[in-house]
Amino acid sequence: MSQDPILITGVAGFIGFSLARRLLENGRAVVGVDSVNSYYDPALKEARLAVLQQLNNFTFHRLDLADRPLT
Repeated sequence: MSQDPILITGVAGFIGFSLARRLLENGRAVVGVDSVNSYYDPALKEARLAVLQQLNNFTFHRLDLADRPLT
């Protein structure tokens, strides 16, 4: 199995958070992306990110994939 980092979009959501936590606990590197928008409680999303940021091999990028230039 490859040990390349795994990219998870929506990492602050329920499914993304659960998957990222499991992978990190199993020693995998995770790159998480999330816009942390207000679709539902941003405080809950921030709390989930705080948990993930305590684990080794987690990198987070706050961005919205829809905010990219059209080419």
